[in-house]
Amino acid sequence: MRAQEQSGYSETNARMEDLVKDVPGFLGMDHAQTPGGLGITVGYFRDADALTEWRTNAEHRAAQKRGQAEWYQSYTLHVAKVERSHGFMRA
Repeated sequence: MRAQEQSGYSETNARMEDLVKDVPGFLGMDHAQTPGGLGITVGYFRDADALTEWRTNAEHRAAQKRGQAEWYQSYTLHVAKVERSHGFMRA
């Protein structure tokens, strides 16, 4: 859940999106948000080493700390391994 104070959030979020793209093994991300403000971001990494590189990035860690101090009242982080994935698109 986001806090009332959001000063600097958009800029930091944009910077993190640019920064993560430089991580070898980063495959992409998806975002979704409800009109009520519930948001989810899913990041995809080739392997655990790529995820560890992102998790331990100093600038990312600083942004996380700022998020905990200023922008979020609560959040949940899930790390999962995708065993299978498929999709469908009507042409």
